[in-house]
Amino acid sequence: MEMMNRVIAQIISLVMLFAMWSFEGLAKEVASPVGRNSVYFEESPRFGCVQQYPVADSRWHGFKLPKFKQHLSTIPFEAAGVAVSTLAIGLVDWDWGSSSFGTTSEGFFEDDTANGGMDKLGHVYGSYLLSEFFTDAIHCKADNAVGAEASAVTLAWLSMLFVELGDGYSKEHGFAWEDVVANTAGVGISYLRRNIPGLREKLDFRLEYLPSGNRSGFKPHSDYSGQKYLLAMKLSGFGLSRRNPLNYLEFHGGYFARGFTLKEKERDDPLRREFYVGVGVNIGELLFGRPGVRESTGGRFGRKFFEYIQLPHTYVASEND
Repeated sequence: MEMMNRVIAQIISLVMLFAMWSFEGLAKEVASPVGRNSVYFEESPRFGCVQQYPVADSRWHGFKLPKFKQHLSTIPFEAAGVAVSTLAIGLVDWDWGSSSFGTTSEGFFEDDTANGGMDKLGHVYGSYLLSEFFTDAIHCKADNAVGAEASAVTLAWLSMLFVELGDGYSKEHGFAWEDVVANTAGVGISYLRRNIPGLREKLDFRLEYLPSGNRSGFKPHSDYSGQKYLLAMKLSGFGLSRRNPLNYLEFHGGYFARGFTLKEKERDDPLRREFYVGVGVNIGELLFGRPGVRESTGGRFGRKFFEYIQLPHTYVASEND
């Protein structure tokens, strides 16, 4: 009964939020309709490093070493910053250097794994974010950004390989080939999303996080029982008119695992590996999509932020935790 009340409350909240923000736009559309086939997203010119949609070349560009070197030379501080911060975290938090090189097999999403696959999705998401970061940095700073996506995913993959090699010298972790597979999937998602026309406007890969209490402090990178990973299909990317209220809706498909931490096991919480689907509000479009806002620096930054982060309690899903 408590779960049903929670779902009903979420539905009412979403309906009210959606109605409040869409009524004005719907009224304007009735008064002065805009063609349904008009292009909703426009190519934005270069706005410093807050580019919302850097456009890949119409041709797909594979890895080319000269181009990679050229692109890397334009973002030396970004690349060095990632390397130095990764090394520092590895030495301080991940126990690097505590043993000779060793390997381990961690599995993927089986119920006998340490985290039910959440750690693997963490690698997918981390590699994806790193690839997105390098792609935007190259687009921002390179005089010739053609092939930036291939250079960025290569640099991101090598950076994550460095992390895994460091784990090989940790008693707590060890080199795991499953992590390399997950890293490859993450940079692959970024590469496809940046090269398939219109895909970035339609599809986001996001992390949702609420501290679970099963690990101390605010740890979105390692508090697996507080995480959810999801793909969000945004109706705003399908060429609707600007005033169509459907632009504020999106469909979710996600995964989370619960019951795998020590505290959860001590409480005898059941092991859960849950796939779910849901309907939510496109927060980026809701807050930063209106004319006069969307092309401001704050608007572009806000929409970019919500491409990667999912706010809790802004959707209704088939499974809750």
